[in-house]
Amino acid sequence: MAGSFGKLLNELVAEDAEPGDMLRAFRKREGFTLKDMESITGIRESNLSAIENGRIDMSQHYAEIFAAALDVHPTAFLYPNGKFRKNVEILRIEKRRRQVKKKRSV
Repeated sequence: MAGSFGKLLNELVAEDAEPGDMLRAFRKREGFTLKDMESITGIRESNLSAIENGRIDMSQHYAEIFAAALDVHPTAFLYPNGKFRKNVEILRIEKRRRQVKKKRSV
C-alpha cells in the first residue's frame, strides 16, 4: 500500500494481520463502535466481534458489506496486507487434489 494511507495502516495493524484485525483497524479509524457497525451493516454486534476475533471467517459477502460501511476496497479484508492465506479447508482440498493426481498417474 502506498502513501500516507499505507503508513497509517501499518501503524494500525501488524504485518501478519488477519481479516478481523483489518476490520477492527478500519472500524476504529472511523471511530465506530461495534454497536455503530451493527446499525450500519445490520450484522449483530456479537457476530461482528466474532469476525474481528477470528471465530467467524471473513467471506466475500462480509468483505463487501464492511467495505461499503468503512469506505475501503473489499480486498483489504480478504487479503490483509496484500497476502493470501490458505485456511484449513483450502489446504485439505489441495491435499486431496494431489492424492487424486497421484492415483491417476500410477
